[in-house]
Amino acid sequence: MSERLAVLDLGSNAVRMILARVTPGVEFRVLRQERVQTRLAGNRRGLLPLAAVEQTLKAVRNFLAVVRTGSVPRVLAVATAAVRDAPNADRLLRALRREAGVEVRVLSGAEEARLGAAAVLWRLPVVRGAIVDLGGGSLQVTRVQGGRIARVASVPLGAVRTTLRFLRHDPPHAREIQALRRETRDRLLGVLPAAEAGDSLIGLGGSVRALGRIFLRSNDRAGTSRGGLRLRRDDVTAMRAQLEPLSVRQRRRVRGLKAERADVILAGAIVIEESMTLGGYEVLTVCAQGVRHGLLIQETFKGASWA
Repeated sequence: MSERLAVLDLGSNAVRMILARVTPGVEFRVLRQERVQTRLAGNRRGLLPLAAVEQTLKAVRNFLAVVRTGSVPRVLAVATAAVRDAPNADRLLRALRREAGVEVRVLSGAEEARLGAAAVLWRLPVVRGAIVDLGGGSLQVTRVQGGRIARVASVPLGAVRTTLRFLRHDPPHAREIQALRRETRDRLLGVLPAAEAGDSLIGLGGSVRALGRIFLRSNDRAGTSRGGLRLRRDDVTAMRAQLEPLSVRQRRRVRGLKAERADVILAGAIVIEESMTLGGYEVLTVCAQGVRHGLLIQETFKGASWA
C-alpha cells in the first residue's frame, strides 16, 4: 500500500524538500519538490547563524503547510555537516521540534556518504570506482566495488566551509588558492581511491551540478540534462581558470551559474579539480540525485543489496 512521504534534507547550503508517493518494494514518485538556500554553514566559527536557522524553520513550515493539506504525509527529516558540527545545533533542532513538529535525525558523515552513494547506484550503472558528494560543509567519498558500497569517508571540504576558511579576498589571492589546494590534497590522501583501468568517478552535490550547467551553457547545450553528463578533467580546469580571476559580482554574470552560488563555486571547482588530479581520474560523471533521493530509495527498497 502506498503512502505520502515528505523528505526534508537540511543541508549546509540549502534545505531541499520532497513530497513523494512511496509504494514499498515497487517505486516512489516525486509529487513536489522545493529548494531554499539557507547557508547553515555560513559562519567561520562553525555556529549555525541565527538568520539561517530562521530561514530553515520558515522554509520547512511553509512546505509542510502546503503538503499537509488533505492526507497528512509521514515526515522524514535529516541534517548534514553544518548541523552535525555546530556547537549550537540544538537551536535549530529544538525549534523544528517545537514549532513544526519535526524530529530531525543528524546524519553521521558515513551515513551521509552512503545515502548519496545509494542514489548514484540506483541511477547509474557503476561497477567500480569512486563517488564524491560535494556539499556546503563536507565532501563525502565512497569506494564502489562490484556495484556495491565498499568504503565511505567524510572530510570537511564543503564549498561553503572552504570558501569561508581560505578564500578571504574578492577575487581571492593566489596564496589563498594554493592553501586550499594543499588542504584538499592533504585531506584526500589515503581517502580517495586511486583510479584503476575502467574505474568511474561520479560527482554529486550543488557545486558539481553548477559546473555541469556552466559547461552546457558555454557549449550552447542549455537544454541538455546534467544527469549523466561527462566532464573531462580539462573541462573542469578550464572552468576553474575562467572563475579564478573574477570577483563574486563578475561570477554572477557567468553563463549557466546561478547568482546565489557565485561566492562558493570557485572553492567547489578547486576541490573537484584537485580530487580528479590526485585520484588520476580523467572523467567526472555528473549525477543529479542526492541524499534526499537516497532516503526515498531506502524507504522504498528496504534492504537493497547495493546499499
